[in-house]
Amino acid sequence: MDFSRPDNARQINRLKTLSAIRGGKDMSRAELSRELLINKVSISEIVDSLIKDGLIRESGKKMSESGRPATILEIDVRAGKVLSLIIKDKGCMIAASDLMGKILRMERFPRGNGAEEFKENLNSSLQRMLRNESVRIYGAVIVSDEDIPGLSDALPFPSLRVSQIEAAVRAERKQCLENFDDMLFIMLSERITAYFKPHVLNEFSHMRLTQGEKCYCGRSGCLESFLSGQAIRRQLFKMHAKEMSTREILSSAEARELIKGRLKHLSIAIALATEVLGASNAMLLGEYSAMSDEDYTELNNMVLSLLPDWKKNFTVFKSTQADGGIAEGACEIALDHYFYKTRLLESLKEIESL
Repeated sequence: MDFSRPDNARQINRLKTLSAIRGGKDMSRAELSRELLINKVSISEIVDSLIKDGLIRESGKKMSESGRPATILEIDVRAGKVLSLIIKDKGCMIAASDLMGKILRMERFPRGNGAEEFKENLNSSLQRMLRNESVRIYGAVIVSDEDIPGLSDALPFPSLRVSQIEAAVRAERKQCLENFDDMLFIMLSERITAYFKPHVLNEFSHMRLTQGEKCYCGRSGCLESFLSGQAIRRQLFKMHAKEMSTREILSSAEARELIKGRLKHLSIAIALATEVLGASNAMLLGEYSAMSDEDYTELNNMVLSLLPDWKKNFTVFKSTQADGGIAEGACEIALDHYFYKTRLLESLKEIESL
């Protein structure tokens, strides 16, 4: 994009204004002018155009530094929505959020058998979700750790695909409002993966810890073969010759004891990854991170015993998110990508700092 062209410059300033209103509190025209370093006349023109386009609205008054009441601006959440589509081995979920990331509706549907049945179930769920909708759908984020051919073409709006852990991390960032730059995130789900600065580390699950079950990667002794949901399910099937759902596993005392007995492997993997990456702390995400506080205490003690003295402040945290966290995180990614254009603004900020 040529930032010297007037039309492009105006578009960038509109995006900056939208992002500032999204992230600020009780923003007025004067505060936008100061924060964005744009003169008051230009800010007023931008604000008026955004109001005319229905993207922001005036929501009240507050006293300004000059003693005069200032008009508060906010995103007009009625202007559109984004969607998230979470695809898992068994069930799927669609969620819709407004332009401030508030989940408005969530619906689950079965994946079905085969690609055609999946697309039929998806289409039916979309029709129910969007029935009587007149607002614009800016885009959708598909959360899946597998590439499903033709899925994007089946959606009537633009979409992009992210991994489960990327959506979960985005939800954690929104909820905690903390600096997670040095946090190692570990997803304990049907498969295990990790995320750090800001890369998905699929290799984490294939750290060779000891001899044992053969992993799908062809080697044996990987963390994946000990503590993933699929590994736990295989072990329980060997013990009882019975297939168990994730819900059944998580409510089973025997399964919880099985997971607890394998925390040593997880502690070794966390300690090794921490040393290599320089992570300050770690956080467990996913269904199988829902362990007791006592289990987390035991896991932290094992990790600390493996780390050098100067890392004794290292902590393995429990996720703050419930089941809907991934949907919320995916909607936030959709908003960043399709409405607020966050990556474009971040790239521009890097260019301006040179």
